[in-house]
Amino acid sequence: MNYSTKIKWSFISSIMASILWVIGDVFVAGFDVNPADYPLFSETYANELDVNLAVLMLEGSTNRLMFGGLIASMSAFLFLPGVWLAFQYFKDQTKPYAWITYFVLIISVVLMPLGHSDFYYSGELFKAIYHTDPIAHPYLLEMSRGFTKVLYIAWGTAIIVLLAGWLMFSILVFMNKTKLPRWAGLLSPVFLTIFQLPIRMALPQSELRGYLISAGFNLSYLIFFILLAILFRKQLQEVEK
Repeated sequence: MNYSTKIKWSFISSIMASILWVIGDVFVAGFDVNPADYPLFSETYANELDVNLAVLMLEGSTNRLMFGGLIASMSAFLFLPGVWLAFQYFKDQTKPYAWITYFVLIISVVLMPLGHSDFYYSGELFKAIYHTDPIAHPYLLEMSRGFTKVLYIAWGTAIIVLLAGWLMFSILVFMNKTKLPRWAGLLSPVFLTIFQLPIRMALPQSELRGYLISAGFNLSYLIFFILLAILFRKQLQEVEK
């Protein structure tokens, strides 16, 4: 396989991964819920759990949450060619800043599946609390605290590493360490996610807002790889290795 073909299939893989993760996000957490609609959590147990997380997935069926958790988690590896693509844009790939950024982005992909799939398990547990007799709630509430801790450690770590990796990439683009123009640093998933914030805040409570909130970063991934393919693909295809 020649270099240009590798570039082509890497773009296809990363765009496909982004689409699958957007679908996964929407199915597992694409809800815009008013906590007040569920007084059991927003009032009765407000001091014993994370209310926003507890009510988030109550309206999702088991099959929907399961599908959302699995479709993304089992396709995360498709992001790896996208990380490789980002590495190809460095002018000097032997520099520590290039391979450190590459390494951090690879780690972010490895960490993504657990944090994502944890939403399914947490959602099912909170649904169990909501639909079972109060006599079972003390044990389930204790269990939910453990589930929530694991979710936030796994998901939070993945997000932090992901943001750090792409912020490092953007900074290096701004510093002219890549083959991309400096302004392209604003097209990284970090900045594309920031650009979405005004839209989210302007939207009223709705399914659409729930979709944007849940899938915001992976929508940014999708836009990033599409723009990269449209604007800067030829820069890599012209270089045979």
